[in-house]
Amino acid sequence: MTKQTNELISPLSGLRRLIETNQVDLPSDDFLIGKSAVWSPHNKIINVTPGPAFGSELVDQFTSTQTRGMRGPGAAEFFTAVRHQYGKLVDMQEGGMPLFFTGSGTAATEAAAGALMTPDEVDSDKVVILTLEIGCFSGAMGNCVENLGRGVLRLKGEVGEDFPFDQCRETLEKDLQDNPKGNIKMVMGPHNETGSGVTASIQKLRDLLDELNHPALLVIDAISSIGSLPLSMKKTGIDMLLGCSQKGLMGTPGVGMITISPKALKRVRDCDQQMQAAELKKGQHYLSLIKMIEAMEATALHTETPGNYAQLAVALDTLAIEGYDRVFERHADCSAIFRAAAIGAGFKLVAKEMSFTSNVVTAIRAPRGHGEKAITEVLRIMYNKHAVEAAAIPGSPDMGWRLCATGGIQPQHALMASIAFLKSAEEAGLPIDSDNGVSAASKAYGDVVCYHRPLPGFDMYGR
Repeated sequence: MTKQTNELISPLSGLRRLIETNQVDLPSDDFLIGKSAVWSPHNKIINVTPGPAFGSELVDQFTSTQTRGMRGPGAAEFFTAVRHQYGKLVDMQEGGMPLFFTGSGTAATEAAAGALMTPDEVDSDKVVILTLEIGCFSGAMGNCVENLGRGVLRLKGEVGEDFPFDQCRETLEKDLQDNPKGNIKMVMGPHNETGSGVTASIQKLRDLLDELNHPALLVIDAISSIGSLPLSMKKTGIDMLLGCSQKGLMGTPGVGMITISPKALKRVRDCDQQMQAAELKKGQHYLSLIKMIEAMEATALHTETPGNYAQLAVALDTLAIEGYDRVFERHADCSAIFRAAAIGAGFKLVAKEMSFTSNVVTAIRAPRGHGEKAITEVLRIMYNKHAVEAAAIPGSPDMGWRLCATGGIQPQHALMASIAFLKSAEEAGLPIDSDNGVSAASKAYGDVVCYHRPLPGFDMYGR
């Protein structure tokens, strides 16, 4: 076989310059020493990390958007239309308000965690926020509340389990005994815990608050579940819903979201009035919910990025065209393939029961005795050999891996990623049956894959 030279590369090519100056070389990871490697400049990485998520082709095509002013003609109307469409996706209560701002899911969490401050809380150590933590990301929520200086009680459940409902009931009952009106103003928890692959029972949490007649607002982190799992603010009685643009919504990072119910709107206003009457500061400025609400009511504009909105509008349209029910079914289909591959090969899931195993994140435990080094090696082999990017489990480097179906992932991608994971684990020396796992994944794929129907008027290039 004749060795290819760089004589065929255009002298105008930047790639030629990189090759001639030895700036293009093999990765330096030790495990690649002695491995057969080929140039593959056309590889497209399959991303099965939680986010930024794998987008749809249409979203990718509309990524490049001319920068526009935030106060130009029609800007408010366009932004309002995007937020309205988003409100329909999350089934927001009538009279509620979707708040978008330049930020992230973490910023949305901080904005919510700083809300509802009242004068009696100042210079007091009373518990005013209850966080339910069942993994790394809900643990980060507790850190956020704590770092803001709010009085927080952090109820920590087992990784791989649902909410610690017994502890939660006991805490809320005691709170009502101490104060019939309740000192706890918010109960915060995740819908989908991306650190453990668990989808928590938020309806059960809502039912508990209603049963006890506790006035606390239900604040739900839906950062990885919006656009990925069925979710209705109306049906589950969510008062504040936290989200972002780059996961199930398939946008680029940059938009933080808080959707608030009419009850939450009134509560935010009431608390703000109490602080004003006492001539006290609330401790937030840019992330102040009352400032966001006032900006929406005055101009329908906050501090937003038009390019993110333009892309998000296309993403919301693609979800609507596909059909929300089909979008959720597709995530479940992809996750079924991931689970079949893992279980078939002899792995165990982090989630301890199938009833709350996530259809967004499949968290897989590493075999006993194979810790962080082996986990990292599997991920590197996946990326460098199979062009598949997956993730470890944050906060628990010895636990295992995450394969995610967030955003535009299709069953074809899930099958390819599953095979890459199993073959990489085999190459890394893990004691698994990769062939049985591949066979199980292939069967699951055959059970769920659907016939492709392209959009009318569009070819594969989006023309």
